[in-house]
Amino acid sequence: MPPLTKKQTEILEYIRSYIAGNGYAPSYREIADHFGLSSPATVHQHIKTLTEKGVIAVGDEGEARSIELIQSEQPVDRFAVVLPLAGLITAGAPIEAVEQNETMAVPTSFVVDGANSFVLKVKGRSMIDDGILDGDFVVVERNPSPRNGEVVVALLDNAYATLKRFYREKNRIRLQPANSTMDPIFVKDCIIQGVVRAVIRQFRPV
Repeated sequence: MPPLTKKQTEILEYIRSYIAGNGYAPSYREIADHFGLSSPATVHQHIKTLTEKGVIAVGDEGEARSIELIQSEQPVDRFAVVLPLAGLITAGAPIEAVEQNETMAVPTSFVVDGANSFVLKVKGRSMIDDGILDGDFVVVERNPSPRNGEVVVALLDNAYATLKRFYREKNRIRLQPANSTMDPIFVKDCIIQGVVRAVIRQFRPV
């Protein structure tokens, strides 16, 4: 199968996630709205290309919700989603970029919305009491409006990223570490880049 472009991969993962959650495929208009595209015609071209590459099939005359996923001959594709590895996150420091186009295969059970998810590698011990250790990977779903108590990637002063539990209080936001030796961060506002959905730990021999 010819390789998919980044946009084609995002659309495919959105279709996969939509079908998993709803039991049927999204319409072209829903795909266009999700990706902020002005016209379903652009989606039609992407769908045509995905069909030609053999990853989806479309019913007669491309009728609405007629998209079907084609099972890959490679079993890993059914159990894993390839997400971008966006960088290395350290408490109180900018996210460090990794090599361009670096990706990581993640179990599908860890991902709700593949088109809006990415992976970060954790550096530091600020969340150890929640089981997020130095060297772990976190699967992050873009969500600017987290619920209280969720673990988030927060951007402070438009430059400094931190991994903390989010609590919106009366006149401030509390970013709470999961480490008894560290103090919470209090801010009036911050940018939430996403909510942690899963933690991945690779075996590291002692």
